Amino acid sequence: MTPNNGITIEQVMQCLNCTKSYVYKLIKGNELKVIDGKYPIRIETESIITKIRRLYPWIVESCISGLHYQLKQLELKYS
Repeated sequence: MTPNNGITIEQVMQCLNCTKSYVYKLIKGNELKVIDGKYPIRIETESIITKIRRLYPWIVESCISGLHYQLKQLELKYS
């Protein structure tokens, strides 16, 4: 199993189609999990999937493997 290196704030902004301040709001509200000891700040990909699942449950269930794959590719590309 590969370690979870997470993705950056900017990548999360692209994934969720939102602003940087909204990403920080999600972090502060414990909706996204920060990986400790990483700089720049990295967000756990699993917490992004959880957030998307809460927003769009009918979409995520039909394409969960593709979502996992795309987030893992981002994580590997920039780790």
